[in-house]
Amino acid sequence: MLLLPLVAAVDAFPYTPTDYYTLLGHEGLPLGNVAPHAVENLENQYLTVDHTAKTVGMSPSLDTFEKRNDAVAEMAQTWRQKDPIVAKGWRDELYVVYNPSTKPYFLVERAFSGILGVVTYGVHINGIVKTAEGVKMWVPRRSQTKATYPGKLDNTIAGGVAHPLGLWENVVKECYEEGGLEREFVELRISSAGVVSYLCLPYGPGGHAQPEVEYIYDLVFDSENQKPSPVDGEAEDFRLMGLDEVLDRMKAGEFKPNCTLVIIDFLIRHGVITPETEPHYLEIVQRIHRRFPFATRN
Repeated sequence: MLLLPLVAAVDAFPYTPTDYYTLLGHEGLPLGNVAPHAVENLENQYLTVDHTAKTVGMSPSLDTFEKRNDAVAEMAQTWRQKDPIVAKGWRDELYVVYNPSTKPYFLVERAFSGILGVVTYGVHINGIVKTAEGVKMWVPRRSQTKATYPGKLDNTIAGGVAHPLGLWENVVKECYEEGGLEREFVELRISSAGVVSYLCLPYGPGGHAQPEVEYIYDLVFDSENQKPSPVDGEAEDFRLMGLDEVLDRMKAGEFKPNCTLVIIDFLIRHGVITPETEPHYLEIVQRIHRRFPFATRN
């Protein structure tokens, strides 16, 4: 299997959409893409729909952070009552929406973020070991009880950036919860490695649009004897794999879809995927670093 279809399956939102509506802040700046089928259920005292311009605009009265938080929370609870997908995915976990860039604009329940089509953020960590045979990666298998992608292979550590924690605090939290790794261990061995961004359609064409930014980190273990151990039960086990095996399993569709983009980024940075070995190299690099027409955190 070629790599480009794996990327296209995740970065699936069309670059020139015609059916989606643009969510606008109270001052008219774009915040997200709203699916057509969701628009009619969003029109209320807080949001106004313009079918000609294809926009969903926030009321000018929502002119403070607190007012917007209250309005979005009320809308989210309404959707929770009537939408089984939102109800099933409800986490009591808040994400920050930014507008203008780097300035928190409102908070949104994670499960409701896809309805509004706003940008969400995560941290993904590649746990690696440098051995005599080459670089190897710790790969977990997701628990069979996970609500999404049970039994699939995953990035070593990954999680959403939830309010009020910052990036580093989320890294530390996820490293302990998903890998049993203490802060002191992580601080000495981790390094920032960039970002991956994409605009996915989790429920297929015409469904909710989800722009996502993943902050990438590499965590270098001292030896093969240092093994992550899940604390929260979200992973069944961890296996140490050579990069060729990781690539083969990824091509076979064994990984959670968005995690393939993080691994592709890693393999590009480490010279496993090159312009000489990958015929769609440039398009892949561009599509795993998609630019959004919305404000982002930084």
